[in-house]
Amino acid sequence: MGGSPKVSYFSGPDRERTTQKKRLIFKPGKKLPALIAVFLLLYLLISFSTQFHKLFVLQKDIKEIERQLQELNIKNEELKRQLKQVQSDAYIEQVAREKLGLVKPGESRIVPVPKDDEKTN
Repeated sequence: MGGSPKVSYFSGPDRERTTQKKRLIFKPGKKLPALIAVFLLLYLLISFSTQFHKLFVLQKDIKEIERQLQELNIKNEELKRQLKQVQSDAYIEQVAREKLGLVKPGESRIVPVPKDDEKTN
């Protein structure tokens, strides 16, 4: 009660117009849609950037897997070639003669005897 009383220099309808203008200037309803739009754009920007990063990582993984697939296909072809070679009659005969010491009927096996110098080494 120690304060000064509010004095208005406008009376009647003039006073009401100035109060309405002030209300229109500081109306929070005008700022809210802009604030929502800013947050929505910020959310969309963050969302798209994370999705593009995930897409980039997945594409990098796909390239690595395709490279591994190509290497495995090359290795697979090499193994198929080796399998075909091992299953051939010529290879089987070579292994039978060299590693197992087998001979064909009518052949005689010759075993080289190492010299005395080679026995001591």
